[in-house]
Amino acid sequence: MLKKLLLALFLSLTVVTLNAANFSGKPITNIEIKGIDDAEKLMEHLGIKKGDRYSPDKVVRAKAAIIKAMEAQGLYGTTVKAEVEPVNDSVAITFDVNKGEKIKINKVTFVGNKQVDSSDLEKNLVNKEGSWFSWIPIIGGGGGTAMPEQLPYDQMRIREAYLERGYLDAKVSEPLMKIDFSNYKADVTYVVQEGEQYKVSSVKIAGKVPGLDVQKLQEELHLKPGKVFDVKRLRRDLKLLNEKVGDLGYAYAQIEPVFKKDPKNHTVTITYKINPHQKVYINDVIITGNTKTLDYVIRRYIYLAPGDLYNYTDLQDTKKELQRTGFFDKVVVKPQRVSEDKINLVVEVTEAQTGSLSGGFGYGSYDGFMINASVSERNLFGTGIAGSLTLDYGQKSHNYALSFTDPRVFNTLFSLSMGIYDSRQKYEYDDNTEDYTVDRTGGWFSLGRKIGRHMHASLGYSYTDVNYHDYSKNVASEYSKFYESYKKSSILGSFTFDNTDDYYVPREGFFSKINLEYAGAGGDAEFWKADWKFAAFYGLEDMIDYDLILRYKLHAGYIGDQGNTPVAERYTLGGSRDGVRGYAAGSIAPRAISDSGTSNGEIVIIGGDQVFVNSIEASIPLDMITSGMRLTGFVDYGMIRNTITKSSQDYRYQDDWIDRASAGAQIEWKSPFGPINLVFAYPINKKDGDDTSVFEFTMGSKF
Repeated sequence: MLKKLLLALFLSLTVVTLNAANFSGKPITNIEIKGIDDAEKLMEHLGIKKGDRYSPDKVVRAKAAIIKAMEAQGLYGTTVKAEVEPVNDSVAITFDVNKGEKIKINKVTFVGNKQVDSSDLEKNLVNKEGSWFSWIPIIGGGGGTAMPEQLPYDQMRIREAYLERGYLDAKVSEPLMKIDFSNYKADVTYVVQEGEQYKVSSVKIAGKVPGLDVQKLQEELHLKPGKVFDVKRLRRDLKLLNEKVGDLGYAYAQIEPVFKKDPKNHTVTITYKINPHQKVYINDVIITGNTKTLDYVIRRYIYLAPGDLYNYTDLQDTKKELQRTGFFDKVVVKPQRVSEDKINLVVEVTEAQTGSLSGGFGYGSYDGFMINASVSERNLFGTGIAGSLTLDYGQKSHNYALSFTDPRVFNTLFSLSMGIYDSRQKYEYDDNTEDYTVDRTGGWFSLGRKIGRHMHASLGYSYTDVNYHDYSKNVASEYSKFYESYKKSSILGSFTFDNTDDYYVPREGFFSKINLEYAGAGGDAEFWKADWKFAAFYGLEDMIDYDLILRYKLHAGYIGDQGNTPVAERYTLGGSRDGVRGYAAGSIAPRAISDSGTSNGEIVIIGGDQVFVNSIEASIPLDMITSGMRLTGFVDYGMIRNTITKSSQDYRYQDDWIDRASAGAQIEWKSPFGPINLVFAYPINKKDGDDTSVFEFTMGSKF
């Protein structure tokens, strides 16, 4: 094979030399690669660029680089033809690529493994046998296609599998890949020597670090005496020790694990030797990359200042806090050494698109003709202040809203929010269910304060004037109470905890928010409401080297009736906004059914006072389409019931739990116009009369 490659290179050099002998030394004005999709990305690896002086050997090396790049993608037998053409006093080079064939992994064989199954050794390899689902990220597990450049790393992955199971003496031979070019299939063979399995006899921490509670830290270590050695636990211990020592100001501490094996008893003693070096102080905080956000706005989220002792947790919390603002696409916080005991803290930010201006018109199957315009900005003039103006008008609904939020009034820990709105929504159901329209006009304001690093509390007031109309004039008198207009005067409270690492796409942390409302401070409505939203995020990239994010979301709500809980204040389910995707918004709700009079058989949606919704999601990137786009699979399950309204002689009310479930996928895109979701859902336990919605488009939602 080597002879063939040398011969091909020789012939290429001969052809290029004969055809382009007179071009040597002339500037290259253009380079083009034909025959492959990712030509622009490949340009970086050619070793030749526009402006260089032409020489035949540069072209030959570029052709070899293209062939190597194709082999890295599992393509063999690639041929590259180079054409050199004169352009005035310069030359243009075109590489015409005929891609080779993919080599398929036929079989992976392990020789010598007795204690660890071949399937466990092959699981994390790149060069492994494929399956019917190999092409599906994560689910299929990859594999199937030969990637020879990954073979040395596969060798280390097998060794890693043994170290995770305590086989400290395991040896893995260099892999042997045999390729059959007649059918483009390959067999890979590994020879392993497993050795004995080792258990941990003791774990010690050595080295004097002032302020470090060694005894307490010893209890937090993941490697425990008597347990089988596991290299993953060892790495977690090293990370833990670095964090604990770093929190004491030792930015450049060295921690070395020392092993002492006892081959006779198959045990190992582990000693973590800590050399803390000197304590380090912050010399200066340098902010770069902020073309819009003002320096003082960024500094309010930085937990280290000049003169402070270095602290690892403060540095990590600074990065997460800046990412949670939503002002930046990327945040890098890194120490820059100035002297033995001083560092500069360099904060590099990449500004995100925080504002949006949109407008348009369209036609929807439910709302009919629609026109809308909105302008919003999360970081007004770089001050961190948020504001939005929304104007939406349709044949069955409209919404006009203006809001303003200053999260840090006068750069303090206090926040101020206020807004006004006017909305109309027409609800239309089947022939047996009463239709109606509800208008809401009102305003609100709240004062809040940040508590610690992750919590925020607020107290506020809202006033709403609610009017019903367009319902049937012959509705029964008892039904009329559902459509009585009212005024609501409410005291509002909220408590938020958020330690996630990003505003739009969190990969770790928790979000929890409790909203409390007491309606009865004047007005007609009298009730109290507690509403809780919770979300947990867990990214698996460090574990499986793929950006898979698992999410769990919960919404629970309860209304306590104090004499008058209007229907418009109660819960309904359905759609992305209220939960349980795959069903129309507001369609999952308790109903009242008439048993007498002219309204016999008529149905009115009365809503629920208790609600519970679970969602489990798994999200993967779609960077091959565009940056900032993800594909998320989900399963939703929601429950709702009504215990406020009681049955009477003429009417039956649903007071048992109503539950619905759905599954599907959604495309999430952090677009220049704001977050956009395209939802495709399938209702799992649909009942007769349910109003489903298998496709939904949302914009601007976060939870």
